[in-house]
Amino acid sequence: MSADPDAGGGSLGRLARAVVAPLLSGFVGAVVFLVMMQGSFHRGHTDLDFNHVLGTLVQGDAREVGSTDEALGVIGDTVGPTGLWSTIIGGVLLMVIHELVIVRVVRRPWLVQAVPLAILTMLAVGVLFCGVASARFDTPIGIFGADAGGITPLVIVLSSIGFAIVGARVHDLARNAAWWEERPDPMAERLEEVAGIEPAD
Repeated sequence: MSADPDAGGGSLGRLARAVVAPLLSGFVGAVVFLVMMQGSFHRGHTDLDFNHVLGTLVQGDAREVGSTDEALGVIGDTVGPTGLWSTIIGGVLLMVIHELVIVRVVRRPWLVQAVPLAILTMLAVGVLFCGVASARFDTPIGIFGADAGGITPLVIVLSSIGFAIVGARVHDLARNAAWWEERPDPMAERLEEVAGIEPAD
């Protein structure tokens, strides 16, 4: 059983942790999710370029990169950064739901809380995102990427599980007051002990 996240730090500390936990866990979880999705795309396991499709959904049609964008290191079209930030925002929103609903309803260890979070993420990506993308673009994607080639449904499921496990764990740590407390460094203490030993006669 994980430690009570509301224990310690006073009301201000609890409020700060309640704000930081979804932001931090959403960011880290979204990066893990995107790495898994894009890694699968580049390895040929799926034809769904999640980052590009999401970026195009949010921003509209991709445009060519100008000299300023090239100087900033943007390669290809400009929907890539939009897809990245949209994924992060989506991850934070999912973790806000996790904070407000799942943690309060499922009063179990973080790994158990990751199960409904994974299901919610699968539905958000496999049904909502894929459904909207299928309706918006001519290229078929299908629910859970069923029409996107390769093992896209499995990629979405595994990426969602990866997001849920990492997100739930980071959230659990960030909500725990003990995680923020400064701990003594055992190695530093050992070095101080060694340095303080008087040379033998």
